Amino acid sequence: MNCKYCGSPNVIKFGTFNGVQRYWCKDCKRKFADNRALPKMKTDTNIISSALSCYFGGMPLDAIQRHLKQQFGIYYSEMGIYNWVKRFSKEAVNRIKDFQPIVGDTWIADETMLKVGGKKIWFFDVIDEKTRYLLASRLAQSRTIKEAALVMNEAKRRAGKSPKRIITDRLAAYIDGIELVFGGDTKHIQSKPFTDVNSTNIIERFQGTLKDRTKIIRGFKSMPTAELLTDAWLVHYNFFKEHESLGNIPPAQRMGIATPLKSWAEVVVSPAKVSLSTKPITTEPTLLSVLQTKPVRQRKYPKRKPRELKQRTFTQAVITSSKGVYADRSGERLSRKPHRGWKRIY
Repeated sequence: MNCKYCGSPNVIKFGTFNGVQRYWCKDCKRKFADNRALPKMKTDTNIISSALSCYFGGMPLDAIQRHLKQQFGIYYSEMGIYNWVKRFSKEAVNRIKDFQPIVGDTWIADETMLKVGGKKIWFFDVIDEKTRYLLASRLAQSRTIKEAALVMNEAKRRAGKSPKRIITDRLAAYIDGIELVFGGDTKHIQSKPFTDVNSTNIIERFQGTLKDRTKIIRGFKSMPTAELLTDAWLVHYNFFKEHESLGNIPPAQRMGIATPLKSWAEVVVSPAKVSLSTKPITTEPTLLSVLQTKPVRQRKYPKRKPRELKQRTFTQAVITSSKGVYADRSGERLSRKPHRGWKRIY
């Protein structure tokens, strides 16, 4: 038995709790349990990974709660399960942020509507036609050229290249957005409804799967929560969810390269590592550098000075008075009250 925190073998038994043996590390002076739980957690990693798989598979929190009760015989609150989802969603997103996929030359882009905080928000997404890999997504309050260009730029950054063709619907913002990011190297095709040639059916199918998930939770409460869970949904869709059209394998495995993740169990059990990449990520400046820069927020009030600098002399106190300041002819003596022969200087 080694310590979960420092890995030291210098541990002793420290009693039991609910039938689980506990240990004490003499080096780092910490207690831990003899189970598969992570440090500072009591729940087994198998239970947490099962809950995450159920959540992104489409089950609501109360159904996950009943499933864990029947499967493992332990009651977990819905808020506790939701906290697992948020914590390990951040972990999964960080693990794949530098992963660069090998995709084809035809991409499909579209947008759909989601509810965030009771308001309707647009969800932009770009998918690869060959591997079904979801390259980028973006939540926006409008369907402008800027929003279309930003999601295209993110897809280009992750793929490390520009596509030869992009298929979209007839939204006018895509015309200038694609031209701004890719220039004349990419052919833009506007799809017609009810057609099999140059169709957006692939991305419409993905949006249907996403709507099935968001329909159960009935929208998101805030934009940060929506951005986190939709990014985690991209991880689930690209690395864990099996696709029948790809031979019941995830899109990341369809590429035939090493992937940083294969299941939610790896996200929960293993520590964060540097994501794998087959190509170096390009960091060249793009045409959207101006759009992506955020204005620096000016402080409304200056920072407080240290206490020792707040001590003011009598002269400073007189000068900062709003009742007027008077000085004698030599200018050495100051007063708040007027005297004969003195001049008002403030």
